[in-house]
Amino acid sequence: MAAVDTFEIHINGQGGHGAMPHLTKDPVMAAVAMVQSVQTIVSRNAYSMDELVVSVTQIHTGTADNVIPDTAYICGTVRTFDRDVQVMVQTRLKEIVDGSAAAFQVRAELDYEIGYPATVNAPDETAFALDVAREVAGDNGVDPNSVRHMGAEDFSYMLERRPGTYLFLGQGDTASVHHPAYDFNDNIAPVGASFFARLVEKSAPL
Repeated sequence: MAAVDTFEIHINGQGGHGAMPHLTKDPVMAAVAMVQSVQTIVSRNAYSMDELVVSVTQIHTGTADNVIPDTAYICGTVRTFDRDVQVMVQTRLKEIVDGSAAAFQVRAELDYEIGYPATVNAPDETAFALDVAREVAGDNGVDPNSVRHMGAEDFSYMLERRPGTYLFLGQGDTASVHHPAYDFNDNIAPVGASFFARLVEKSAPL
């Protein structure tokens, strides 16, 4: 899975009456311009074969239909596998925020937080875990060729220190985690427990 970073953009302008926008420094327009420009990082700054996601997930501003607010807030997530791509995104975000702030005569601050690194499985440990999984679930119950995901996992810190592997316990064709309709299938819990028990039995026999 990918490395995950979080960014927040705090915009401060000068609010006023919606009927007199010429007397304001509108943070709403600045926020809209920033969000549109952020989307070009993937489409125009990243090599098309690089795996990169930049998603704006929140925009908060305003309290009334006839008032231009003083502030606006933007946040989002960045998913990468390559350190150089990660640095490029951080650099471009800063340039976009600073440039848009100057263009719209507002003040803006970027807060960029580097999060979990990429989750990278070790080949030998993965092969061992797959053998154990096949013992528990059978050949047809194990997919050894899962593609990389842009989700993130703090288990990556452990894999940076010790070789290991991260596996998914599938529960069929249903909503995934973080989806509002997600409902864990309790019937698969014994399968996961059996996998870990057998993993210990084979790796550390008495």
